[in-house]
Amino acid sequence: MKRSKSIKLVVMATTSVTLAGCSQEPDVEGRVYKSEAECVADSYVADEVCATALATGADIHKASGPRYASPTLCSEQHGNNVCVSETTNQGTYYTPRPSGYFLAGALTGALTNELLRSNVRPVYPERGSSRYYTSRGYYVGSYGGGSWRTYNDAVKNPPSPARVQTRTSIASRGGFGSRSSFGSRGG
Repeated sequence: MKRSKSIKLVVMATTSVTLAGCSQEPDVEGRVYKSEAECVADSYVADEVCATALATGADIHKASGPRYASPTLCSEQHGNNVCVSETTNQGTYYTPRPSGYFLAGALTGALTNELLRSNVRPVYPERGSSRYYTSRGYYVGSYGGGSWRTYNDAVKNPPSPARVQTRTSIASRGGFGSRSSFGSRGG
């Protein structure tokens, strides 16, 4: 009897700590742009930053965007008509086109390559949802008035080199963005 009470207390304590970690809100503010023209039309960053920032985002996508072994897997995770075939010297894979590029507020200052690489992230759709995520699974959400937010870790941590996902790796992860959508902030 005493043992089961102590196990219940441990489970309850663990659950409250876990839930406290899940309640964290995205804390980095920025904007998401689908095109250079959209970026230039807004006054969030200087016009001359737009082309360079979106080109940096496209480079980050090429290096770290989600990759899948088949078009079916890609479509299952991101939706229809968003996946394209890419061929490299490692073979062919399928990747979603970015829905846009998140530009963090830090880009309103001086422009350097390092600043761009650490404050621009491609965002990808999640199938059947209006949610967007970075390639590492960090949630990027709209907060109205053009404002978007993501987690500090999404921009602080450099994107990991992409690896081709199979049905097994997707199942073990729970699907694209699923780690972040339940509050664990991606990985």
